[in-house]
Amino acid sequence: MKFNTKVLGPIVIYVAGAIYLVVTHGTALTISLFGFISLVFMALTPPPHATEPPDNDKELKMARGVQQAILNLPLPDVPTLEIASHCEAAQSVGGDFTYFYARETREFNTLQSDIPGVLKLDDHREVSLSVGIGDVAGHGVSSALVMALTTGLLSEVAKTEDSPSRVLSRVNNYLVTHIGDTDIRYVTCAYITIYPKSMRLVYSRAGHPPAAILRKNQVLSLDAPGLFLGMYPDETYTDTTIQLMPGDRIVMYSDGMTEVTNSDNVEYGLDGLKSMLLSTATDRPNQALNRITEDLAKFGSVKDDQTIIIIDVKEQPQNVEAIS
Repeated sequence: MKFNTKVLGPIVIYVAGAIYLVVTHGTALTISLFGFISLVFMALTPPPHATEPPDNDKELKMARGVQQAILNLPLPDVPTLEIASHCEAAQSVGGDFTYFYARETREFNTLQSDIPGVLKLDDHREVSLSVGIGDVAGHGVSSALVMALTTGLLSEVAKTEDSPSRVLSRVNNYLVTHIGDTDIRYVTCAYITIYPKSMRLVYSRAGHPPAAILRKNQVLSLDAPGLFLGMYPDETYTDTTIQLMPGDRIVMYSDGMTEVTNSDNVEYGLDGLKSMLLSTATDRPNQALNRITEDLAKFGSVKDDQTIIIIDVKEQPQNVEAIS
């Protein structure tokens, strides 16, 4: 197995998918992503009796290392989907985040059998991809760590939940507990689950800019109600399902992609982003992503984190049952 190595002060992290082997002061242990995030929080939080002032440069370096380790995890390889992702912080560390989780579910459905006493089962397998994108309301190390915490929570909750609305609801309750006494006010998030075999997309939203589908030279907004994460406990969110078509392009983005202003104080805006989505419609996702970010850089200076995810839905081949 090949590991990517990240060195964060006394903590050395070997990243392999969602598994983290942490070596700190010569002691090695394997922990979950959520456990890893908790460890980093402890590493960056001075004890109550500390008398030395915090080392801000060290904290920024460690926070950036944590952030890059999470954002640079390999994208999942899902048949019939082509994925590209870009997340760039406006400063040393940022509050934007992305999350990807691919899995294969298996269900046995009872069918009518022609032979008495023989049970006939239909082995139904479905590959799905869940994608989250979000933005922490804040700046600096605090926002970077809450970003890391949120991706850790998404990773843990998604193991037992496939409904986007239930994922957001559970993550919201965790965040209310964890960030209630911090200077971070809230977290926005949009979350989708794609089922390529049945060509379905289920989405939910918590105060984040709506995802969009580019279909036949039209940009369709995937709007849904939902309050920010981390503000109030027991918030409810809504699942909405749409039928996908081969050739659809799914786009998720943060507000930093639309709030860039030029020297005349004119905003790039949603219209500018839609225009670029249409003009890059025939490009591969990575090519489209590069052209969009280049156009933003030419338009004006970057003042906020910029994140965009592009997913193309391709024709469904026969007997697709596995993911890698």
